[in-house]
Amino acid sequence: MINLHRDRINYSMDKLIHGTNYTTLRNECVQRNMISPDMVARIENTAMDETTRHRKLFEKITKRGPKAFNTLLDICQRQFPKAYAELNPASNDQQMHSTLNPQRVRSVSCNVAPKAFAIRGPSSQHELVDGMNNNVAAESLTEESKCTLLVYEEILPSFTVTLSNGPAATHPKVLAYPMKSRRRGVAFIVNVVTFVKDVHPKRNGADIDGQNLISLFQQLGFIVFYYEDITMADYKELLAKLKESEYLSCDCFAFYILSHGDHKKGSDYIFLHDNSILRVEDILTEFNTVNCTKLIRKPKLFFISICRGEQSDLGSYRLSTNTERDGMIDPRKPLPSNIATYCDMLVCYATVPGFAAHRDPSHGSWFVESMCRIWAEHAHDTDVEILMKLVGEFASTYRTETAALQTICTEQRGFFKQLFLNPGYYERPEDKLN
Repeated sequence: MINLHRDRINYSMDKLIHGTNYTTLRNECVQRNMISPDMVARIENTAMDETTRHRKLFEKITKRGPKAFNTLLDICQRQFPKAYAELNPASNDQQMHSTLNPQRVRSVSCNVAPKAFAIRGPSSQHELVDGMNNNVAAESLTEESKCTLLVYEEILPSFTVTLSNGPAATHPKVLAYPMKSRRRGVAFIVNVVTFVKDVHPKRNGADIDGQNLISLFQQLGFIVFYYEDITMADYKELLAKLKESEYLSCDCFAFYILSHGDHKKGSDYIFLHDNSILRVEDILTEFNTVNCTKLIRKPKLFFISICRGEQSDLGSYRLSTNTERDGMIDPRKPLPSNIATYCDMLVCYATVPGFAAHRDPSHGSWFVESMCRIWAEHAHDTDVEILMKLVGEFASTYRTETAALQTICTEQRGFFKQLFLNPGYYERPEDKLN
């Protein structure tokens, strides 16, 4: 079970105990092979009162592998509605993990905010278990499993993506990237929540971002890889495995990273769990046409959800007057047939250089929430660049208690075609059925 699901159980433990029946929950868990009768015997032999048994049962569930959380959700949805609402807050109003505030006023938590209370469970190990074999015998994880390239299991959606009835209408003068096959895309998501020795404050609310992004990309038909609190060594190993795999034989690739960060001397920096520094430019270099040939001529989306400075944007304006041209190729000569090193890339930042990105500890970051809302509603008939304009417009209506705002920005590197995600539409009918 990943940390964001474990956190949710541990944080709501008392309410879950109050909202469920121990005997019923125990029996359901055994019937669904989430725990074994031997595990139940050990719990009941060591815990005399039912409340303690109840608590130990939930603690055991948090160690039961990647399918355990969804199994628990299903049990609670059928048997314990109050507990289900605690584990899946969006079920209360069928919306995303957010509260609709008509004035869009939000509290701020960025890289200069004070630390808040921690809700991480007793084990902070980065756990990855074989999703195809969630056997009750697999109670512990080895070091070798830490960097397994594992497709994230399908989760219960906390919001609904509108599906396409057919391919979206393209602009008559702009071609579109092919996005109609069963291999629709791969989303590689890195969510850094905590940092070694608390060098940086915990990113409260980041678990909600993770849940929403997993739900969004899965509904868009993407294969999702999701990792929390990884080190630089983990990152390099996972990236190498991904680039060697057949997963990248797909229509589209999306890279999403959420953490603390900064912008200095023209470069953007991202802090990983071990406080190592990852440059945004190094991420893009990994997937250029030289270093990742599998994605040549494929659309590559990069989402960088970090602060790019410490300033709060209170509405000042910055104008650029530099309009010099560096030079052009002789138009009388034929264009060469080579391909650019950086092309088919769209890079989306949560904020502009020098300014903070905002995150609500209870509802997640403005960037992720805005993106999930807009994409869920409009991805069926709107291309990605227009989607990001809508995301930016939506996020611009947010304000902190001190009236600070946030400006999302995008950069395209040879991204010359339209990209329609076409959720739910497949060119071949058999793809939709399989």
